[in-house]
Amino acid sequence: MPTLMIDDRKITVEPGTTVMQAADRLGIFIPRFCYHPGLSAVGSCRMCMVEVEKIPKLQTACTTPVVEGMVVHTYTEQVMDARRSVLEFLLINHPLDCPICDKAGECYLQDDYMEYARYTPRYKETRWKKRKVHILGPTIVMDEERCVLCSRCVRFLQEVTGKQRLGIFERGARSVLSTFPGQTLTDPYCGNIVDLCPVGALTDRTFRFQQRVWMLRRGESICPYCARGCNIAVDYNERSDVQINDRRVYRFRPRFNPKVNGHWICDRGRYAYRFIDDARRLREPMLREGKRLVPSGWERTLKRVARRIREVLDTFGPEGMGLILLPSVTIGTARRVRKLFVDDLGLTRIATGPSIDPEADEDSILLRRDRFPNRGGLVAAGFPDGDPGAVTEGVLRGWATGKIKLLYVIGDDLPRFFEETSSFSIPSAGGILILQRSMEGPEDDFARMLLPSAMTAETAGSFVNFEGEEQTFSAVLPPLEEALPDEEILGRLSLLLGLKGEEACRHENSVEEEQG
Repeated sequence: MPTLMIDDRKITVEPGTTVMQAADRLGIFIPRFCYHPGLSAVGSCRMCMVEVEKIPKLQTACTTPVVEGMVVHTYTEQVMDARRSVLEFLLINHPLDCPICDKAGECYLQDDYMEYARYTPRYKETRWKKRKVHILGPTIVMDEERCVLCSRCVRFLQEVTGKQRLGIFERGARSVLSTFPGQTLTDPYCGNIVDLCPVGALTDRTFRFQQRVWMLRRGESICPYCARGCNIAVDYNERSDVQINDRRVYRFRPRFNPKVNGHWICDRGRYAYRFIDDARRLREPMLREGKRLVPSGWERTLKRVARRIREVLDTFGPEGMGLILLPSVTIGTARRVRKLFVDDLGLTRIATGPSIDPEADEDSILLRRDRFPNRGGLVAAGFPDGDPGAVTEGVLRGWATGKIKLLYVIGDDLPRFFEETSSFSIPSAGGILILQRSMEGPEDDFARMLLPSAMTAETAGSFVNFEGEEQTFSAVLPPLEEALPDEEILGRLSLLLGLKGEEACRHENSVEEEQG
């Protein structure tokens, strides 16, 4: 393997590694516009020029492979002059609109100008005017004057999605990025080109003018909207008041994980951030009084839940109660459910949700047909493997025919969030229906108790994806209003049921510590 020196630091890398990749491993940042580690290197922007000893001209770091004994300098005066020249050329027609640009604060061009240029413009001729607010698709808008023609977006669609929707047209100063005639960006991964754009040329219509990026904090979580379990960054404003600003979370972005999702996420997961502060979120525990569900507080609601469970078990035995645990919950929740309802209460009529919809969309990039994130985690928690659909149908049939007097459902029906056809629906029946979930649904009309639970970004836990990869995540946000994590709800319920198992005792101790 070749060994080289970069800025007087030695590194040995695999054959075929480029100078850019070797520098990144050393933590030496070389500025770039067109280079991205998830795409082919084209060396078109010329911003990554470096000096290599024994080579008379500067070389592009992103396309130059390392060789044994190579000596590279990334910050000589000649290199700095080259970068300043590239920037001066790019800024000839670039508008100076950083104060109103959504990319300000995370823009490569803005950063590089402050690092290298800081000059008074010498260009005296008339600037080229190009289109502003050019709509490329339902979620993507373009400002042609800001584009530096790096072609990252073009290569992403060609190389990752295999769809050639974008191209660079015309020549010289007239060159412009646009869609092919008659085409719009409706592909399920096109949101990634906004992340890839190093300047503010491509922006997200849902994020546009909503927040300045320096007001946002970044948390790390796992996308729960299919069995892939993509790693995501959650950008949120901790000072947002949902009552005033409508939302706390403003976007999901991909977080690099070579084992799971690489550099990308699908648009389905990307725009699911809106569910976190959605108006349909359950915000407080509710009890049915007559025909209405009324807010009742956690203590009163859970006492009612515990009393109804005890009444049914004492009268009809474990056969009188059914439980459906949807694979949208964490492994920790699944284990607590098993401890409480199987080991302590002796339930036998337990199901783990619908089967995988064979007609749901799936592709070879990321999106999985299974819309639930944790079927593997439920198996790891001790629930049976295999097709759960028949068991769930059996529990729902028992509920509809009156054999099951109390049905407790835990977890969200995630396909319903996207208004997809769901095979999971709870029929109306005369028994006691208890729903523990985060969003409203049509079953609320005949539920006796609603227990609002936290969403994935509001709780900690782990999922096992379809490839058996277990991924742990932490809570990014506090639960919305009075919602609680599923494990917290079940811990409180265990106490009220008089179960002094290890988990209940641990929860009791934590409550006592909180109360001082």
